[in-house]
Amino acid sequence: MRLFVGTLDGYKLDSKGRLSIPTKWRERLGKEFYMVAVTVHGCKCLTLYPVETFEEMFMSMQHGSENQKYDAKTSFLDYAEESVLDAQGRFTVNQRLKGEAELTNESTVVFKGKGDSIEIWNTDEYEKMYNSFDHSQGIYDLMDKLKGNPD
Repeated sequence: MRLFVGTLDGYKLDSKGRLSIPTKWRERLGKEFYMVAVTVHGCKCLTLYPVETFEEMFMSMQHGSENQKYDAKTSFLDYAEESVLDAQGRFTVNQRLKGEAELTNESTVVFKGKGDSIEIWNTDEYEKMYNSFDHSQGIYDLMDKLKGNPD
């Protein structure tokens, strides 16, 4: 699997609520995909998932009690929609998900490659989220923390 990496800015929803996927990511995302409104560090964005990745995430929620599974599926699926790219590599963000992700028609957005998915941020929400991280730590410090290694 090839990963989505990098930060791309200067994109904009058009007056009809359509957004063009960066050319380098279109084939990896696929013509059909899922979009989900999510909250990260209290900030809202839209995340795009290739079909296979979305289905794997859904299947990973099939653990725990029936109530836990129900809650996880509801939280995930209530903010999700299926989508399709048109011939120009654009898709339409419906009104409900635009509101959930703090997007409007004519919003300028930032695309963030997140490995197996793509995040789409309005620029104000992106700045708030970006500023919520401690950027004094290096990548190896963060990797050590994830592995449980002491400083």
